[in-house]
Amino acid sequence: MPYSLSTHYAGQSLLDGFSFFDGKDPSNGFVDYQSREDAQAKGLVSIDEFNRVRLGVDSVNKYSPTGGEGRPSVRLTSDAVFNHGLFIADFAHMPTSTCGTWPAFWAFNAQDGGINYPAGGEIDIIEGANTAGRNLISAHTEAGCKLSGSGFTGVVESTDCGPSALNIGCNYASPIFDTTAYGDAFNAEGGGVYALEWDDEDLKVWHFPRPVIPDDIVYAGILSPDPKTWGPPQAIFGGSACDADTYFYNLSLVININFCGDYAGKVWGKADQCNLVAPTCEEWVAANPDSFIGAYWNINYIDVYNMVPILDPGIGNGTLPNNTAPPLFPNGTASTTSSPPAVLPTEAPGEAPSGTHTVTLSVVPTTFPAPKPTESDGSSTNPATINGYTLLGCFGSRGGYQTFTQMSTSPKMDNEVCVASCDGFKYAGVYDEICYCAATIGDASAVENDECDISCPGNRFEFCGGLVADFGPITPGNGVVSNSTGPSNGTVPRYHHRRAAPPNVLLTVYGNLLAEPLPAPAPGMGGRGDEKTVTVTRVVTTALTVTYTAVCPTDPARLVAVEYCTTTTLTVAEDCGCTTTPPYGANNMTAPVYALENATAPAVSAVPMCTVTETCDACGPGGASVVTLTVPEAVVTGGPEVVVTAIAVQTVVPVAAAANLTKDSNGADVVAVRAGAMGVGAFLGWGLAAWVSLFGVFLMM
Repeated sequence: MPYSLSTHYAGQSLLDGFSFFDGKDPSNGFVDYQSREDAQAKGLVSIDEFNRVRLGVDSVNKYSPTGGEGRPSVRLTSDAVFNHGLFIADFAHMPTSTCGTWPAFWAFNAQDGGINYPAGGEIDIIEGANTAGRNLISAHTEAGCKLSGSGFTGVVESTDCGPSALNIGCNYASPIFDTTAYGDAFNAEGGGVYALEWDDEDLKVWHFPRPVIPDDIVYAGILSPDPKTWGPPQAIFGGSACDADTYFYNLSLVININFCGDYAGKVWGKADQCNLVAPTCEEWVAANPDSFIGAYWNINYIDVYNMVPILDPGIGNGTLPNNTAPPLFPNGTASTTSSPPAVLPTEAPGEAPSGTHTVTLSVVPTTFPAPKPTESDGSSTNPATINGYTLLGCFGSRGGYQTFTQMSTSPKMDNEVCVASCDGFKYAGVYDEICYCAATIGDASAVENDECDISCPGNRFEFCGGLVADFGPITPGNGVVSNSTGPSNGTVPRYHHRRAAPPNVLLTVYGNLLAEPLPAPAPGMGGRGDEKTVTVTRVVTTALTVTYTAVCPTDPARLVAVEYCTTTTLTVAEDCGCTTTPPYGANNMTAPVYALENATAPAVSAVPMCTVTETCDACGPGGASVVTLTVPEAVVTGGPEVVVTAIAVQTVVPVAAAANLTKDSNGADVVAVRAGAMGVGAFLGWGLAAWVSLFGVFLMM
């Protein structure tokens, strides 16, 4: 069955079709989500001249890492609720791969504020944290849903989609060959499309980089998208091990930018090297607003399609629903011009030409326009890949690229020369004639592609970095370079003049993402935002043993300690503020292990006790024969379920009435006793007598 467009979110219709969540983040992020009014007042939300919606964060102000809610950001949830459909989202830009960030495009059952989460499920289409270079596609469901089957290109990380102590669900990492699936590389390519097809069998997710978006998506105004022609998806949820309609329903779309929290904060310095820029995620996010200039979504559109039946042309004159189609160029303007048709000269049949036509040819000088650093869609004109390195874009660093080392200079420098010079490093960055290499990106973060506008000395059709305009006048010796052609004395040997680049320099950066490790699995993001924690209860049965004092049934002149055993049922309340004790480092990318923090210890119910008066044979101080004992109620009432064990027979020495009292294991006073009758002792007599007799037989043997 073909798909028919039902909803087209773009520009104002996108903002009007989504609600702004401004409650407390359910994932414990260092974030202050804004209402629509506040977000617009702070410049976090806007619509540009191409009708693209920009969703960003505060990249101006500093905040305290302790106290307060965190850095202002946005989280949008669709008002519409969906069950099945084809969802196509075109992003021109996503938040950059920057330490502290946790952006996501996802969907979950937000009914009743998400109170029933994970009922209805959660599907994470785009998600990552900190300096990630690969996308994470996940699902979180109720117990019973697992990954199964084949036919996908992603890398499976976890197969159980249900709740667990890790709360990581089931997930796929983007395939290793898809080096533009997330973050900086995604943006350098001019963005791309993510698509989700959801039917009664499964949910499938695709990613298409900008240059290879299928025609039936590019020209969706005249073609109907057909996922069957798109090739295998990167992720599949459903199938025989997870009924799609049972575990996924009533989903709302969500777009947000989070900071730190249960993902970016927990993997800080463990799944990445962000701990090199600050000890904690919160400290970095609070104090470095410049690092989040590129932390924004630029959304071309989000289209939602419904499947419609194919009508039999022989039955009536039925037509397909006449839904409003998206424009052929969704975020541009299309214009057509018409002119009268050209009139060609005609001649009467049989007549020869009566004149002579003279044609003069002239050569018109042509001036080719200078190359530009970006295409009209914002993508860089530099090569997308060079010898396994992927273009990450134009980067700046307020700290002066402390992790980068100058590797070579050359009057013939271009991106290919620099990538070759940085063989063995993860990153290659070039400014004019100078090539820098790095193992980690450090505090460098991506800026707009068109800011790297210096033509490469060795290839004028490529661009090798740029200069920041707001560093003031350039003077000799101040560590800031001028916009000159640089030295022309040939290639400088490697490791000569090792130093970082000046802070007013912008680098065109390539990264070796073929060795990018698998992203750490992420916890679910759904649930309510108005509660700090989620209380989980469980019922446990535990054994209790009470030691108390009784008159010895075989020797009434003594008091003995006796044990009483029973069981009780407790309801345990666990306050799950999750911490992680990750067993992995940079080269051991296994999932983090979450442990319960602030677990509420259950109050152990005391065994019911009562007070009885007994007599003994002058066992108390001064020959007293009446004693008051505290014993379990069950011992007094009796019954087949009462278990009394005499394994701890111990003589209790009577004390004077004025002596200090001690406590037994149940907290009762051990009182001084004299003598007594056989009330409770008679109840215990036969069992203890049998035990003593048996013990004596063993001694004789």
